[in-house]
Amino acid sequence: MISRGNRGNALEALVAGLRGTPTDRADWQAVIALANRTLLTPDLFSSLARAGQIHQLPEDVREYLRFVHDCNRERNLRLRTQLGEAVAALNRSDISPLLLKGAVPLFLSPAGLVPSRMTSDLDLAVNPRQEKVARDCLEELGYVDVAGGRGMARQQDAGMLELRSTRADCYHSPKLIQRDGLRVKIPPVQSRAMHWMVHDLLKEGDYWRGRIDLRHLHDLARLAENEDVDWMSLQGSMSDRSARNALETQLLAMHHFFGTRIPAKCAKRPIVRFQHWRRVFTATHPVIGAPLRLVGNLTWGIWRFSRAYGLARRGPPYLLRRIARTLFDPRTKI
Repeated sequence: MISRGNRGNALEALVAGLRGTPTDRADWQAVIALANRTLLTPDLFSSLARAGQIHQLPEDVREYLRFVHDCNRERNLRLRTQLGEAVAALNRSDISPLLLKGAVPLFLSPAGLVPSRMTSDLDLAVNPRQEKVARDCLEELGYVDVAGGRGMARQQDAGMLELRSTRADCYHSPKLIQRDGLRVKIPPVQSRAMHWMVHDLLKEGDYWRGRIDLRHLHDLARLAENEDVDWMSLQGSMSDRSARNALETQLLAMHHFFGTRIPAKCAKRPIVRFQHWRRVFTATHPVIGAPLRLVGNLTWGIWRFSRAYGLARRGPPYLLRRIARTLFDPRTKI
């Protein structure tokens, strides 16, 4: 477990490693613990290897990172095979699924190569009118629903598959891609960036709760590095001022941690700078920053539960579990 007083140093060293520049005298036990928690261990190895810096690490650290990276590579190869099988079945019913999140780089990567990103499951979306047919196709392959509505799964697979329906206001103008006899739709880069931001900052409340999903932040930084993301256009498409504040706060975090180039005006407004400071402070000082995190959790909890989302109808035990999860479960966040 990471020493709470060492969290800031571990985070600094992890981010430096992800940027391909390992720091001297890093506490690698703390760095690895944080990388494991944030699901960034394979990315840490690949970033250092690409930069030619992997041999600067102690041998035991280097071999551990290589082992996790190689295990993740094998898992991602299995996930890509699983994705191809599902897409082929849907194509036979004249359905070209929309790929989301980690499924996109898995599908687009060259044969024999897979991204080092640790992917938890496969996310596909179809037109609402096609959802029943798509579900039938997957059930013919042996998929069954997972308890809690978290997706569909088979015992032999490396991960779950989540099938969802697209909404009219999401993923504008996806591009039809054909590869190895398979047809899929890929959201434009703007939509992919927005999906990650809306999911983390607004849906899961990271903007109010003062949390950072470092893996998704790294995903966004890599996306901005490899593709032309129009951040100002993306800001203009956000629904209201709070959403725009959240987007600018995330941009400031990308610039702070990974050096991503962002529009200058995104760093000027006081509320954005305060929210950025609060997220970085609580990530690097979890003990003295705990009151800030608690206030953020309470604010988010009150806002969310005041809108019910059908939670009250499920009974007090379920409601109490969700409240406890909101307040105390950090999962992969920092």
